[in-house]
Amino acid sequence: MVQPGRMIVQVARDGGIDVVFDVPATVLETSPADPEVTVALSQAPTVTAQGRVREVSPRADPVTGTFRVRVGLIDPPTELRLGSTVTGTAIFGDVTMIEVPAAALTRSDSGPAVWVVDPGSRTVSMRDIVVDRFLSASVSVLEGLAPGDIVVTAGVQALRPGQEVRLPQ
Repeated sequence: MVQPGRMIVQVARDGGIDVVFDVPATVLETSPADPEVTVALSQAPTVTAQGRVREVSPRADPVTGTFRVRVGLIDPPTELRLGSTVTGTAIFGDVTMIEVPAAALTRSDSGPAVWVVDPGSRTVSMRDIVVDRFLSASVSVLEGLAPGDIVVTAGVQALRPGQEVRLPQ
């Protein structure tokens, strides 16, 4: 007995392989029209294939708020079979903004700031930033941070300049 409208069988045609991702709206908003996606097998990350976005769902999932994106693979290796678990990576051009968790944000006398860790001395210093936009769980930083900077995301209200912190392993 099956409820009406419930999927019981899904047919896959032999030939091309698609991978499916659930992507947040913020990623879709910042992506170029036709990004190239690199797909890697989760159990064997050296097994990769290139792909192109083939379809983007017009509506967000009502529970997760994400959009279903189908990526068609170009000449996938035989190890990438139907039902495989994969990870996808897409590069959207030069890095112009850095996104940090909203919990990292604090305030200095001159405006928004974050605490940055010096990995050599393991001490913190407050750094002013220029915020591009505030998202629900993160902040897009336009200026003030560089790729590779270590930003404190927990306990920012209790820090003071020069305080030594412990880095996670």
